[in-house]
Amino acid sequence: MSKQNLKVAVLLAPATHPVSGRPCAAAADSAALALAMQLVPSPQHLLVLYAGDADDAALGPYLAQGVSCINVLPVVAGADITRVLSRQLQDVDLILCGRRAGGGQGSAMLPYLLADELNLPLLPDALQLQIKGSEIEVEQYLPKGQRRRLAAATPAIVAVHERACAPLPHVYARLLAGQVRHLSPANLQPGVVHLEPADRRARPLVAQSRASGHERMLGAIATDGAKAGGMVVKQGDPVEKAQVLLNYLRDHHLVDF
Repeated sequence: MSKQNLKVAVLLAPATHPVSGRPCAAAADSAALALAMQLVPSPQHLLVLYAGDADDAALGPYLAQGVSCINVLPVVAGADITRVLSRQLQDVDLILCGRRAGGGQGSAMLPYLLADELNLPLLPDALQLQIKGSEIEVEQYLPKGQRRRLAAATPAIVAVHERACAPLPHVYARLLAGQVRHLSPANLQPGVVHLEPADRRARPLVAQSRASGHERMLGAIATDGAKAGGMVVKQGDPVEKAQVLLNYLRDHHLVDF
């Protein structure tokens, strides 16, 4: 599939600046937009969607980065946002979004929920993206500087890492030329929330170490014979053995009686 025939969509959402609290562009969404601009011949060929209730001024930073039109999908309170987006993404070959929103809950679950709703493969934490025929290949970000290649057939969803590429420059003329188009609100019922009791696992009773850092270091590098082991009580009746155990619990503040 050539880039001329590729239908690309980008999901954007305004973020909140950590210092001023004002709306701004999210780093991961800006990286996804920059990658998407490399796949289309012009910004007019790009489908940009935002589902939410933010005002038009909050979407201005994305218009300044070169987006010609942002389609806003109004969402009623409690509605399933994945169902709202899935209606607009039925005929799209490639869906790009940031791996985590810069505002709101920021649970990073939207790409996974959307992939499950559309029954599409998901390539998370993408740094680079290439189109090879009917497949898409990405370089995935891994901790400690590691990378790996992932591939999937289109249509697919790509969650872009914020370190993928530098955001596009802000141009005031683009901000004035871009437009925000509000689509008709989707007639969807609020999603049903299923509550289930969580499985509470028993936590082991572990004594808090009061040794200094130097003592812990010596214990880590010491040989097996030099390491201090636990106390083994073989002599005495059960009451005396229980007293030894109770003293240990009191010394480590594991009991308060």
